[in-house]
Amino acid sequence: MMNRKEFYEYVKDNVKEYLPESYKDAEIKLQEVEKNNGLKLTGITIPNGDQRIVPTVYLDSLYLEYVIGKDVDSCVGDVVDMYIEAQDKAEFIKMGVPDIFDYEKMKEKLQVRICDQEWNEERLADKVITEHGDFAAYYAVNLKENEEEVGSIPVTVSLMNEWGVSAEQIQADAMVADRKRGVTLMDMNEIIKSMIFGEEPENLLNEKMDMEAMENPMFCLTNKAKMNGASLLLQEDIRKQIGECLGSDFFVIPSSVHEVMILPDNGIFQVPELNAMVQEVNETKVERQEQLSDKVQFCDGKTAVMENAERREARLEKEKAAEKAEVKGGIHGRMEKAKAEIKAKEADKVPKNKSKNLAAAL
Repeated sequence: MMNRKEFYEYVKDNVKEYLPESYKDAEIKLQEVEKNNGLKLTGITIPNGDQRIVPTVYLDSLYLEYVIGKDVDSCVGDVVDMYIEAQDKAEFIKMGVPDIFDYEKMKEKLQVRICDQEWNEERLADKVITEHGDFAAYYAVNLKENEEEVGSIPVTVSLMNEWGVSAEQIQADAMVADRKRGVTLMDMNEIIKSMIFGEEPENLLNEKMDMEAMENPMFCLTNKAKMNGASLLLQEDIRKQIGECLGSDFFVIPSSVHEVMILPDNGIFQVPELNAMVQEVNETKVERQEQLSDKVQFCDGKTAVMENAERREARLEKEKAAEKAEVKGGIHGRMEKAKAEIKAKEADKVPKNKSKNLAAAL
């Protein structure tokens, strides 16, 4: 059995046998591509002539199929099938390329993407980003977008310079475009029911809800297409709307890059438990490149200020300790002052000659 590297080289060396004659001079390459959260995949590119947009077919999952028994040549054939499908998508996207440097045409196609800043430093190096606490927002131009898939290119610093606009302008326009994609806040219980019965859950974003009447209240914030919708969390007015709906502060559970979970702060949940839950779900349920973060956030329902929940608790404990120390110091200071005043009064009562004798003794 071939190891991973040998398998990739075999695919590269044999894929032309399955391609049309027009690919006989194609310079086929293997490349390692860094995806979200440091995940690295091996892809193969098969350019045809002077093609500007060359799709990448990733080989990692095919290697796993080979390991469990699939014939290697069947895997090579699958690469060709996947490439032809990707090529069709690339041709569709290609239609938007002539306009890619026209910002006025592209700004309505912008979308905010969100990731854990600490996990993605290398990947974000050439991207336009804005920082939001634990998160980094980066941006994409969706050249193809429907309910099933999104075909996009990242907004790099070089592309921003071609546009001649600022990162702040890109952020503002991308947030407007995201609002037009629809903002939804749905009851998780209703989402589960919809999976069974097929009925779309009600959007509760503009509703005033009675938390005490709800059993295990938990909500999902995403966009209408449920793709790359977690970034809506960064919009302050949306966080404020959620606070008004819940009538309370709330926790934000970073479920995936597509959505976040909202839990009202009703005293039931403890931050260490929530952090542990997120870490377990990430490790067992969510693919690495789909993970958003393992850092639970806390949001003030009235001010919409959001911060890391763990650091917030540590900050409050520190402030509480400082306040106690100040109170203690204040009482001590007042007692010392009172003692000094009493001594001064007693000294005034001592005859002057005795006072001189006391001073000399001291």
